[in-house]
Amino acid sequence: MTEPVGSIGVYGGSFDPVHFGHLRTALEVYQQLALDELRFIPSGDPPHKAGPRASAPDRIKMLEHAIARCPGLIIDPREIERRKTSYTIDTLLEMRSEYPLAELTLVVGTDQFSVFDTWHRWEEILSIVKLAVMERPGEVLSDFGNSLLEGEFAAKIALCQVTQLDISSTRIRSELQQEADIQFLVPYAVRQYIVSNNLYL
Repeated sequence: MTEPVGSIGVYGGSFDPVHFGHLRTALEVYQQLALDELRFIPSGDPPHKAGPRASAPDRIKMLEHAIARCPGLIIDPREIERRKTSYTIDTLLEMRSEYPLAELTLVVGTDQFSVFDTWHRWEEILSIVKLAVMERPGEVLSDFGNSLLEGEFAAKIALCQVTQLDISSTRIRSELQQEADIQFLVPYAVRQYIVSNNLYL
């Protein structure tokens, strides 16, 4: 595999379904950090919560529709293909092995950053990658989050101001179950795919 030059952003999640909240913040981080590429990594079997509602192929197809015209934003299906309980550290170590010269940046929200000490092998994660923390207006960091910004890993953490879009996959699934229209919550092509395939009903 060809070694990419520069930096790779790593943006994980269930994307069940992907929506404008995911997409706008991903684009802003990609631009603010001048990344060479930002990879959406849909979760396979997440260890901390129930599995996604939509199938892996459907979630990947929705992502494909969502970023079809966005150079630099790509899909990396490795966690789905792993077919077992998957931790972030496993993905990052795998990517570090594949791309030893690349700068890897893990993209997380303020909520995830505030409890980063609960992540599996979190100190090891910070030893091999940088962190991009998506800060939305009005969000407050935990004491632990603030301690990270002042501690030994501070130089590896970037705070990225992103647009607040009050959209969630949970809300979208609920709207669909109530037969409400999700137009303008997700890209048009994603909406059409969901409707055409009767997802989340």
